[in-house]
Amino acid sequence: MTLISHIEHTLGQLDQGWSFRDGSSPVQVARFRNQPFAGVVTYVTLGLSNVLLSMPQGREVRQELVFASYETFSAEEIASFMLSFCDYILARNQALLRGDVVGPSAPLIPNVAVNSVYASIPVIFDESFSTYKGSSPHTVMVWLIPLLKEEADFVKANGWSKFEDLLERQNPDLMELNRASTVP
Repeated sequence: MTLISHIEHTLGQLDQGWSFRDGSSPVQVARFRNQPFAGVVTYVTLGLSNVLLSMPQGREVRQELVFASYETFSAEEIASFMLSFCDYILARNQALLRGDVVGPSAPLIPNVAVNSVYASIPVIFDESFSTYKGSSPHTVMVWLIPLLKEEADFVKANGWSKFEDLLERQNPDLMELNRASTVP
């Protein structure tokens, strides 16, 4: 099974894709409609996993990034954000680990409140989606959860475990890029 087959097995047929116009990056972004719910679009990088990323203790991993939002948000702007974020990852050559926060900075896309991302396991999908075993090392799917500044600061101050407990208690709409903060 290829990586794209693995992704399509969970998300259905690829709807649209983007890459940098000048071909300067090996990464593309694919869009899948109505996944994991009706009215939600899931974006997945393709090609990031061609590069081995460093982890602590000299380990390496392959990763692809997953981002989900309501279809009311601009697909082109989200794809652009993901392509730029992949360039950041490639420049660092560091894997995203569970609980890592990148940001806060400018809004992820224009006219939204979220300005950070949190790396997590893609629990909104079937468990088999989280790891593609057809590569060596395996390719891990990393769910980029969009965060507000207060949430990013909370994770940095209190750790990812407490933040995930907070998410479980509050059950915020993580597909809404203009949602209220989960931090009291």
